[in-house]
Amino acid sequence: MGVDLRCILVAALCASTPALAQASRTWVSGVGDDANPCSRTAPCRTFASAIAKTAAGGEIDVLDPGDFGTVTITKAITIDGGHDRGRVLAAGGPAITVAAGAQDVVVLRRLSLLGTSATPGTTGITFDSGRLLHVERSRIQGFEQDGLRFAPEAGGQLVVDDVVASGNGGAGVRVGGTTGAVTAVISRGTFTGNRQGLWLGAGSTVTVNALTASDNTEAGIWARTDDGGKVQLNVERARLTHNGVGLHAASVGGGSQTLLRLSRAAVDANVLATTRLIGTGTVLSFGNNRMAGGSSPTCPTGAVLLEDAALPGLPRGGVVAPVELSVLGAMGTVTSSVTGALPRGVQLEGGVLAGTVEEGGDFPFTVTATDGNGCSASRDFTLSVACPPMSLEPATLAAGTTGQTYSETPFEHVGGEGETTFVVDGALPRGLHLAHGVLTGMPTQPGTFPFTLTATDGGRCAASRSYILDIARSADFQEATLEFQVSANPTHDGDPVSVTARVVGGVGEPSGTVTFLNGTEVLEVVTLKSREATHTLARLAPGKYTLGATYSGDALFGGLDAAPVTLEVLPREEPPVTPPVEDNDKSCGCQQSGAPGGALLTLLLLVLNRRRRRAPTPG
Repeated sequence: MGVDLRCILVAALCASTPALAQASRTWVSGVGDDANPCSRTAPCRTFASAIAKTAAGGEIDVLDPGDFGTVTITKAITIDGGHDRGRVLAAGGPAITVAAGAQDVVVLRRLSLLGTSATPGTTGITFDSGRLLHVERSRIQGFEQDGLRFAPEAGGQLVVDDVVASGNGGAGVRVGGTTGAVTAVISRGTFTGNRQGLWLGAGSTVTVNALTASDNTEAGIWARTDDGGKVQLNVERARLTHNGVGLHAASVGGGSQTLLRLSRAAVDANVLATTRLIGTGTVLSFGNNRMAGGSSPTCPTGAVLLEDAALPGLPRGGVVAPVELSVLGAMGTVTSSVTGALPRGVQLEGGVLAGTVEEGGDFPFTVTATDGNGCSASRDFTLSVACPPMSLEPATLAAGTTGQTYSETPFEHVGGEGETTFVVDGALPRGLHLAHGVLTGMPTQPGTFPFTLTATDGGRCAASRSYILDIARSADFQEATLEFQVSANPTHDGDPVSVTARVVGGVGEPSGTVTFLNGTEVLEVVTLKSREATHTLARLAPGKYTLGATYSGDALFGGLDAAPVTLEVLPREEPPVTPPVEDNDKSCGCQQSGAPGGALLTLLLLVLNRRRRRAPTPG
């Protein structure tokens, strides 16, 4: 009897269907085999094999100890390591990667994830996508980067309960730091020996209950936002001890916010301080915390410290990579102020030094930081800015002759930017002056004149050059002297005084001006007439004054200096005042004009005294 072919095909399909179906629960074992169906009686050897045979929303259980290999989770799943904790030893990558669907929930329970192999694992758990991740009663240890990294771009939720994260090169647990908003609840966590115990980045809102973070090299809790990012952390019961700092809160850039609230927290025995605040990072205490060595309303000495920061040497025009000035031991929010000079283009905002330097030179300044308790700390800094190469031209100056207009010589500040100012160190020959970088005038003084010219541009960068200017004596140059006289010396306060300068010697009539001086103060510039110039002094207070005069010279007469004269101004003497005579005895008339009472009284006393000596002695 023949068999219908269609019946044979149907029977074959029906027989194969159970082999293709995924179970809602599978098992792995240290002695399992990935060729098995991952049933309880025929377990698989690895999580990767079991997850392929487990339906979405199902569970993988560990029957007995073993190393079950790394796994990538792309669907809702629960992995339970059992009482002995299923182990994953990772090498060169993550132990577990979660890249699940937007609504998937992943539960990882009682696992032991180790990165300490010959080629260290990068992360214990990396969560890239999914709705919710539960990590419970697990240990994550020895990874090159983070123990648990929860940073989904699309956001998500994290629940961590009774997890130990230790000895990882980055954070024990890292939350946030991408564009997605994430929330996390961390209970009964122990994060020790990492770089940071708990790391919080932009977009994260986290609640912590019963956390121990100790012996983490940088911070027990580390939180940071930049340019509009936000972090909020609420801590209810925590012990932060023997870390670099207990809490690190940094908020840098416009619109960013990092806010840490503490209740029933003990923060003590940390290496640097209880807290480190940068920018507008804020740590608030509800008053039931124990903050050993931190700021308090009483501002104990040394409780707040502004950390030193290395300021880079920069060329003018260079960009200051933002230098963040951190404050140790502060509470609340820190405000910072600057006294001293910052180069143009550089500013301190929100505790961050940044900008493009537009000036060269050394700029010393002091930063003072004050926290929410009113406790302050200051530190001195110096920002050094190197100037670009520049020079001063020309290299030499043409010689001149007395009485002849000097050929105008403009100086060029090569490499300078903006408006340049020129300063002369040394004496120019009389009659020559520097105006807007041009040497101009008519020299009236022969000789050799060495001087140094310094040109400083709008960005405080300078170039200098030394010059020697030779002025020859013209054939008709007139020798003369300048006499200087004071009308009265000494004089009294209020008396009129005038000073006169006279050009003596030479042939002809000199022209030009005389400058009268009180020390280095110019009193008046007077045009010479008939070889003389006069100045009337304003009223001078009593004292001594050094007066002098200089003659400018002209085409024939050389410039001259008069010998200075010391003028002494005396205080004016007032006439003595005779005190009035008091009339004490008007009855006897002794004080009346012309009365001889004083002489008569004296004579009477002499007579009485003589009689007393002549009288016989009694008895």
